[in-house]
Amino acid sequence: PKRQRLKGARDELEKTQAALHEKQAALAEVEGKIAHLQNMYEKSVNEKESLKHNMAQTAARLTRAGKLMSALGDEQVRWQESVQKFESEIGNVVGDVLVAAACVAYYGAFTSNYRAELVAGWIERCRELGIPVSDDLSLVKILADAYEIRQWNEDGLPRDSVSTENAVLVTRGRRWPLMIDPQDQANRWIRQKESANGLKVIKLTDPTYLRTLENAIRIGMPVLLEEVGESLDPSLEPVLLRQTFMQGGRLLIRLGDSDIDYDKNFKFYMTT
Repeated sequence: PKRQRLKGARDELEKTQAALHEKQAALAEVEGKIAHLQNMYEKSVNEKESLKHNMAQTAARLTRAGKLMSALGDEQVRWQESVQKFESEIGNVVGDVLVAAACVAYYGAFTSNYRAELVAGWIERCRELGIPVSDDLSLVKILADAYEIRQWNEDGLPRDSVSTENAVLVTRGRRWPLMIDPQDQANRWIRQKESANGLKVIKLTDPTYLRTLENAIRIGMPVLLEEVGESLDPSLEPVLLRQTFMQGGRLLIRLGDSDIDYDKNFKFYMTT
């Protein structure tokens, strides 16, 4: 009887273990499904956060785009006016450049009022000849720009219109400028403007001024001749008239009794 009970107990144990394994397998399957659902949940939460971020970013972009469209709408009017202005300037470029060239050639010796009278007369003459020209023509607007003028002012050029016009004449003219300078304003401006280029300052009373001038012409450095009186040394005539010539493929100029190389970067200024 004990063996039969043992056998029955073993059979019952085997059934119980089989049921346990079955339940454990079912539990593992459920846990696997739970883990899968947890992953799906976390993925959905991440996607939700990403969508919220994208929505906020898109809303901000839409706001900025709206502001930009509004600003561009306001700018459209200005652009249209600028286009019309540029078209008008292009149409008048022949007369404007013609009058500007006349200003560079003849302006220098005259006062502000007489300069205005000259420009008015030239504009009227252009119209009589059918040459398109601007009504509000300005030498400074045609031959200079705001950045360059600001740099001149930083170098010591006075900010009045006459001084700015004179600076245009100095920098745009083909002749070497002689500046009537009782207050030394032009002298200080040239010194500051050309200081970075190795400016050489000379006087007619210097015993070696021709040697200094000769070296500057060879190397291409700027020279300032200051304290000029009512007459100049005749030996400067080739420099003032730019009497250069080509010889053996070299650009030369005669200074004194010798021919020297002429560097096109050479600049010459004169102040009283």
